[in-house]
Amino acid sequence: MELHQYKNLLDQVNAINTRYKKINELTGENFNVFRILKLESSEVRMHSAFLAELLNPNGSHGQKEIFLELFIKSVCFKNNPIDVWSCKIKVEDYIGQISEDRTYGGRIDITIKDKHNHQIIIENKIYAGDQDHQLTRYFNNSSNADIIYLTLDGKPPSDNSKGEMIEDEHYKCVSYKYDILHWLELCRKEVTVYPIVREAITHYINLIKHLTNQTLNHNMEEELSDLLKSYIEESWAISKALDVACQKVSDDFGKTIENHFQEIGLECKYEIAFEKRYSGIYIWRPEWKHLSISFQFQYFDREMIYGILQEDPNKFEIPIGLRKEIFSLPGNGLKTSDWWPWFNKVESPYGNWHELEAWQAIRDGRMKTMIIEKTEYLLNLVKDIEL
Repeated sequence: MELHQYKNLLDQVNAINTRYKKINELTGENFNVFRILKLESSEVRMHSAFLAELLNPNGSHGQKEIFLELFIKSVCFKNNPIDVWSCKIKVEDYIGQISEDRTYGGRIDITIKDKHNHQIIIENKIYAGDQDHQLTRYFNNSSNADIIYLTLDGKPPSDNSKGEMIEDEHYKCVSYKYDILHWLELCRKEVTVYPIVREAITHYINLIKHLTNQTLNHNMEEELSDLLKSYIEESWAISKALDVACQKVSDDFGKTIENHFQEIGLECKYEIAFEKRYSGIYIWRPEWKHLSISFQFQYFDREMIYGILQEDPNKFEIPIGLRKEIFSLPGNGLKTSDWWPWFNKVESPYGNWHELEAWQAIRDGRMKTMIIEKTEYLLNLVKDIEL
């Protein structure tokens, strides 16, 4: 296959890309206050907080019970006679210490409870994985509640999370992509004459479309796919070459990261491998026994978290006192984990290497800066703790 054939294909791809960039500039679609503030993947600070405010009859939106009633009609499934006027909304609602068998206690992302104790429980998943017996704990806390398992695309919970619970009987899978977008559109119609509330909802709608591939960029992908379909052999060859190119960039980046930390007296292993679900970067002081500062993907090349990681807890359990001390350090994501006594999400664009923006951050040095800054932050947090 001649080189000019590949060049012709890449020229056509570049033309489509340039045209959509111009459309984005004219429509302002790239401007989104939530993305600018780096909140798009923050479940608690962004999504749970914003949803809870809309659902709150006493919320600052001033629309009283309208948004909550629309949500109940659109999403709830148990037909509980919820008294919307008396509902109290809580984010990160603490329901007690997690029991030893992990079937009771924890924190619920969003709870909606009326004066008759009718409840709506929302487990809000943007990129995080399930915890042990998570939905089971919520069901044991309130077996008659509308338990909503909310994800970007409506995927089901893990067997470990739901246990013996039955979908559409004990819980319901709900997606941002369809269900929440539909509800938000209904909410926006109710506030057409309230520009500040309307535009806030519009920004959030656009953020959800961005997270679920329903923007102009997605339209561009559709057009590109039609083009590539006509050049399937060339496209396949370029795709394979791209995988190799990305691996080379990753390998070079890994050497840079390892050299940096070794030069300042830290141990470092760069073990990012995209064929593995859990891979990452591990940094530790030579005297540390069973813990490391780690950056790890939770799903192949995306959903990166960072924090204090212990060795396999099935082989070695760190002392309870040490775990509690690390867990109580500031900045913790406040989610329990056997593996991570302290962890938090890596913000966009650094945490999702499935997107071009992450590779751009690797090439221009921002990724390295992010890793160094977060490592220094954690080193400072644990400086007085014997690990």
